[in-house]
Parts: sequence; C-alpha cells; structure tokens
Amino acid sequence: MPRLSLTTRIFLSSAGIVVLIMAIILVVTQRKAQEAAQKSIALQLNATTQLVRQLIESERSQLANRARVFVESPEYRSSFETSKDPSQYLDYAQIAEQQIGAQWTQLIGTDGVRLAKSDDPAAATDTVRSPLVQRALAKEPAEGFGVARDSVLIETVAVPIPNASGRVLGALMAVKPVTDSIARVVGSQTQSTVLFYALDRRDEPRVAAATEDARRSEKALLADLSRRLHSDSGGVEQAGSTADSASSRGVEQVELNGEHFVSRRGMLLSASGNPAGGFLAMRSLEKELEATGYTSLRNTLLIAGVAALLFALLISALIARQVVRPVTILADATRRAAEGDYQAEIPEGGRDEIGTLASAFRRLLADLKDKAALVDFLSSAAPGATRTQFVGAGDATMKLPTGMTNVTMLEPGQTLGNRYDIKSVLGVGGMGMVYKANDRELGEVLAIKTLRPEMISADSNALERFKSEIKLARRIAHRNVVRTYDLGETSGLYYLTMEYVEGKSLKDLVKERGRLPASVVLPIAKQLCRALEVAHDEGVIHRDIKPQNMVVQGDGVLKVMDFGIARLATRPKDSGHTEAGMVVGTPEYMAPEQLLGDDIDVRADLYSAGVVLYECLVGSTPFNAASPMTLIAKVLEEEPRAPREVRPDIPAALSDLVVWTLSKDRDKRPRSAAELHARLDEIALN
Repeated sequence: MPRLSLTTRIFLSSAGIVVLIMAIILVVTQRKAQEAAQKSIALQLNATTQLVRQLIESERSQLANRARVFVESPEYRSSFETSKDPSQYLDYAQIAEQQIGAQWTQLIGTDGVRLAKSDDPAAATDTVRSPLVQRALAKEPAEGFGVARDSVLIETVAVPIPNASGRVLGALMAVKPVTDSIARVVGSQTQSTVLFYALDRRDEPRVAAATEDARRSEKALLADLSRRLHSDSGGVEQAGSTADSASSRGVEQVELNGEHFVSRRGMLLSASGNPAGGFLAMRSLEKELEATGYTSLRNTLLIAGVAALLFALLISALIARQVVRPVTILADATRRAAEGDYQAEIPEGGRDEIGTLASAFRRLLADLKDKAALVDFLSSAAPGATRTQFVGAGDATMKLPTGMTNVTMLEPGQTLGNRYDIKSVLGVGGMGMVYKANDRELGEVLAIKTLRPEMISADSNALERFKSEIKLARRIAHRNVVRTYDLGETSGLYYLTMEYVEGKSLKDLVKERGRLPASVVLPIAKQLCRALEVAHDEGVIHRDIKPQNMVVQGDGVLKVMDFGIARLATRPKDSGHTEAGMVVGTPEYMAPEQLLGDDIDVRADLYSAGVVLYECLVGSTPFNAASPMTLIAKVLEEEPRAPREVRPDIPAALSDLVVWTLSKDRDKRPRSAAELHARLDEIALN
C-alpha cells in the first residue's frame, strides 16, 4: 500500500478533526432536538387522545339521549305497548332510525327476542344475547363499541322502553358507524395523523376510518399495528374509560416509508369490556423537528461543515507547504551530506520546531564542513599513519627533563600492578610519564600516567584532594574529552588509567605547520568549547588548558586531556613556598587571576582557550619573553595585539572573539563555554 504524502496526512488529520467535531455537534444537537420534539409530540398526542375521547363520548351521548327521548314519548310508548302487529314494530324501528339519526335500530322484547330491525325487514326473530341489550332490559342504559361485517367499527347504545308505570316493555338499540369525518375533525384540529380500526374475528385490525395521509400508508400502518397488537399492550389507552392517567403513557416509535412517527394508541371497548377496535394518533418526528428549527440548524451545520472542510483543505495545504518544503530541503541536504557534500543551503526557519530543526541541521552541516576541512588539513599535513601523542614526542629511551631525576621509568614488557602490561612510552610531562598499556582483565588498550612521588607527598591533604578531583573527572563522558578511568597505587607509585588516543597533539600540529587556517581553527575551537562545557557542568575546572593537552585524531576529533589532574600541580595556599620541582602551570596560557593566585572559576579556562586559539591562528602565543617573570608581567599588564593586526587574513569575527576571551577583567570575558560556542556558531567563513 503506497504511503500517503505529508500534505494528504495533514489534510486528513484536519478534516478528521472537523468531521469528528461536526459529528459530535450534530449527534448531541439531534439528540437534544429529538428529546424536545418527542416531549412536544407527547403533549400534542395527549391532546389528540383527549379530543378523540371527547368526540366519541359526545356522539354516543347524543345518540343515547335522542334514543331515550324517543322511547319516553307517550305516543310511542302507548303504541308500542298496545301493538301486536310485527309490521308495526318495523315501522317503529324505522321511525326511530330517522329521528335518532342512527344508521339502523332494532327493537327487542322483554324476553330478549328481536321484534324488528330497521334496515332488514326480513330479520329473524332471534334472541339477542348482547350484554348491551341485557343491561337495557334491566332498566340500565348501555353504551359500547362493536364491529359490523368484520371491518365496520360502530358505536352502539341501548335504552329501555318503559310504560307509564315504569315497567320495561322492551329495549331500543341504536347503531352509528365511526366514519372518516371524525378522523378528519381530529386531524385538522391537532395536525395529527389519525386512524380508527376494527378488530375482525381473528383479532386483526381493519381500517374503519382515517385521515387522508393515513389512508395513503394504510397497508404499512396495519402491518405495524398488527405486530404491536400481538406483541404488547404498553402503548394502549382505553378510550372512553375513566383512567385519565393513561393519557401520559404509551408513546411509541413508528417508521413508515423512511419517515419516523411518534404514535399513541387507544382501545375501544364493547359493552362487555372486550376490545372491539381502537384508534391510532401519530405525528411526524421530521416535521416536528423542522417546525422547531432543528432541520434548518442541521442544514446550516452541514453547510458550515463543508465550508470547514474546504477551509481545512486550504489550511492543510498552507501548513504542508510550510512544513513539507523545509523538510524536503533538509532531506535533500541529508542525502547530500551522506555523500560528502556539505554545501547545501538551509533556509532560515521560524521559531517553531521546523525552524529549530533547520537551525540545528545548519549547525550540523557547518560542523561537518569544518570537520572535513580539518581532516583534509591533517591528511595533507601528515601523510600516512598518524603518530600517537599525549604530551610530547618520545620513545622507550626518552630523555627526562631537567630536575626529574626521581621519576620511576617503566620499560616495555614490564607489568604494573599485576594487571597492566606496558607496551611503549607515549611521552613525559611535568607530572610524570605516560605509557601505552594493555589491561589484562578487560583486554583493552589504555594509557597510564604515573605521578611523581613529590606531587603526592608535597601536601598531606593532596591525595584526598586528588581523589576528589578524579571522582569528578570520571563523571565527564564526552567524545571531546579523554576519559579518566581510575587511580591506582603499587609499591608507592601512584598512577592514572586513561582512554588511549591515536592522534597528534595540537602543539605538534602547530609546530609542524605553523599557523593554522581559520577553517581548521574553527572546528578545533568548537570542539574545545564542547569539552569545557561538559566539564564545567560537572564542576571540573581544567586549570591547564594548552595545546600540549589536546590531541587531534585522524578523523578530526579533538580530545582534551588531564581534566582533574592540574589541580594537584597547584601550590597549596598554606604551604608558604613552592616545593622544589613543583610545576605551577604554564604562564603563557594562564589567566591573570590564576597567575596572581586568586580564586578562579570557569572563565580562567576560557582565557586559556583564547590563548590556544590565538596561537593556532597567529603561530605564537599573545605574549613571549626571555624569562618567566617578564612573561608574567606582560600577561598582567600589557594588552595583546588582536590576531587580525598580526595576520590581516584572519576573519574579523574570529579575531574579535579571541580578543574577547583574552580580557584581563574576567567579567568582560564569555560567561561560559556555551556562550563562547554560541558565538563561534555565528561565525561564517567564506
């Protein structure tokens, strides 16, 4: 599956957020709107149910009253009581039908036998066992619903026919069908869909009366109604009953032809209390939502959502352009850098993460370019294999400096401390000898520096101070710092184990080539700053920064040595004098406050770093003299010439930076190695 472009992913993310927010808004809004609409519909359906009840009760009441008035008229009572002719009963029934306004009527004798039926002259004289008629013969008027011809829902009333003395002579039953007129009246007054139904012999609903919209969905309505009638009766209200609390129950959901309705059912009972039919009142949920303004709001939200998606597309395109273009440039620059081409132009970025990345990559390319220049310079300066250097050139027969007659010399092949096999002599310094050795236990090559006995014995607290310094130095782990491993002692000889480095001391490099080009000095300066920065962060001040303590490897990496060791060579304040042979430092590279014996801080190392850079650029240190005292006087009193004054080809920015570090007032120097490194990053060489 092909990977999506960053532009597409940004758009999909933006669009996804927009769609998600819009969906949440629509769902919440629709839910709230539907709840409000359903409550409104429930109230309206309550009103519809009440209206149906009122109309039905009113019609039946009118029918019963007219029947009662008719049978209680003296003329009708007298005729009915004295008549024995069946044809007269038929006339009485037909007259009653006309005057009452019924669809048909029938007369029943006191024995329950039908005497006549107004719409059927040939009706058999059967015994009518209807509870409705039985209650009328018992002198109690009765009302109810019934079903005629399996699909006609009828209203029925039965009243007793009394004589003058109140004795029951028979009963008059009147019937009137439920027609569409009732449904239309209810529908027009409540804006509801109304349907009356009758239950046939199989208890299946048949449409008896309905509004026009109900007639159009008659088949679907009957199918849904049949399913609900046979499943439960939770939504049924008994119309005409006295249970008014039923009007607050029974709201149901109905879906017809994709439209959603909220409905309420009511049951219509016969005189015996059995269901004869019922009615259904419905209101469209969509129309109710439209009436409340939700539909318009939803459409507005959808339009806004589409507009937001288009806006998201535009914004994502702009964002992608701002993000993808610099990322593409950085990717191309990375590819070129991997091929050894560091000339890619990285545009200035903003203050966001992309800008930070671009700035970091720009610095990386500059460092790689500087390192490549340094490697090229080293290759041209010393063709072939690099020599191993730490302090100065030497071999197994190296001559010791004057005054170091008490230094223990180890020979190649000797073993130190039953662990380290001496391989060769690497050099000699003011503190002792340096050897290349093999660690038997770890199988690694390392460097060992033996310490002159007087370095430890000159001060009773020197060893403890030295151990403390070594503990700090061991915490420094950086590619530009020679790692200090451990302090050991055997037969009174103290020694340090350190990282073994293949390379050439910076001092020897300057001696061989003279002044170094700015393109070589710049990467050396940056790496020196990194080494000082990590050491100072650990609370370690070197105190003896000089080219002799720096090794440049063949791959252009600068290594700074002897962190934590120089403090041992410093004269204790309470000793009162300098011990014979004690090395107090290298005056050419020492800060004025260090020469005066004042307390020093990290800015002393920065001063020494400035002297090193000066020597690399010019070929000599800022101050030179025939005697140490004259040299110290110059460092304390004279201002150094700017490197650019001595060598006009030195870039002004680099010359000014060196002068900045050589200020006699330490408050006017860089405050930290990080600040000095930041200034170096700003220097661009043509």
